[in-house]
Amino acid sequence: MMDIATDIAARQARARAAMRTRGLGGLVVWFSGQHFMLRMNQLMYLTDFKALGPAALLFRLDAPATLIVSPEWDLSRARESVGVGEALACAQHELAGVVGALARELPGPVGLAGYDSMTIVYARAFMAAIGARPASADDLIPSLAGARTPVELERVEKAAAIADAGFAALCATARVGMREYELAAEVEAAMQALGSDDNYGLIGAGAHNLAIRAPTDRRLEAGDVVIGEITPCYRGYFAQLCRTLVLGEASPTQSEKYELLIRAQAAGLAAAAPGRASSDIAHAVNGVIGAAGYGEYCRQPYMRTRGHGLGFGGVVPNDVTEESSPVLEVGMTMIIHPNQYIPETGYMMLGDTVAIEAQGPRSLTKTPRRLFAKAA
Repeated sequence: MMDIATDIAARQARARAAMRTRGLGGLVVWFSGQHFMLRMNQLMYLTDFKALGPAALLFRLDAPATLIVSPEWDLSRARESVGVGEALACAQHELAGVVGALARELPGPVGLAGYDSMTIVYARAFMAAIGARPASADDLIPSLAGARTPVELERVEKAAAIADAGFAALCATARVGMREYELAAEVEAAMQALGSDDNYGLIGAGAHNLAIRAPTDRRLEAGDVVIGEITPCYRGYFAQLCRTLVLGEASPTQSEKYELLIRAQAAGLAAAAPGRASSDIAHAVNGVIGAAGYGEYCRQPYMRTRGHGLGFGGVVPNDVTEESSPVLEVGMTMIIHPNQYIPETGYMMLGDTVAIEAQGPRSLTKTPRRLFAKAA
């Protein structure tokens, strides 16, 4: 297995090659301070440093990068970052001005990545300090990061194992009378014990769910359908698992409709081959569900997407819809989830994180694909 320092050096080399292709002499990589499932943390991709607050990386063609972080007390950790020549720190309210002033010293033309995540206050301060509008480079690093390196894939696989453990904890602890947020806390605790440093988790329950949502103070009741979208983060990398638990005995109708989701996911997985358009996955999933008479529920407001890029932000293939065009490549990681509202049962969830390989998708999450039930 390649070590992280060698992996980061290779990523930086690809980024510098892309800069040369675009005619850029310097690059400012801005990070908002929010490490999010669907937004790539470009700064971490180039440094393996997961900033706690807003931060920026000044990247040059022929010199080590400079990392500027906030809050100031996080400087000692920043100095341990891989691939960084110098690390500086300042107060959050000063960061944009400091970065802009330092960016003026970069060889031009200068590109800016992460502008879309800047607040208006930060953007104004940065533009005033740099004195000129940099070239847009928001897509430069994501264009290089569609496929996971072996180091990255190892982290996604670990996150997937943690997600499996999270759902196991949900099944083990769910009980009548428990509040939804208490159940979510049990899932969170189980995953943190295994090394998760974050979780983009949604858990809801009811006799007839309309959609997935954040947990509330509602108490679980006998007969509830508990739906969970469990997305732990391990060392900056996400995996996601979607499953459904009936608190009591599943009805024949619930079992029948969940089998429909299983068949739809199997069709989507079969379409997830390298060289095929990501839209083929959505067409395959919707084809199965539509053939069962639920075609109108394969659109908004009942569903948004049949999957999305996952691992290190929602990079390629992005959202998986019938209109999406990115071509699947070996090494991409994503979730395929035919989560679906069905009038007879309400919203039910089924989804797995997969890695695209030469022979097709390999599931990284291992929880059985079935409707779970637990005596109330």
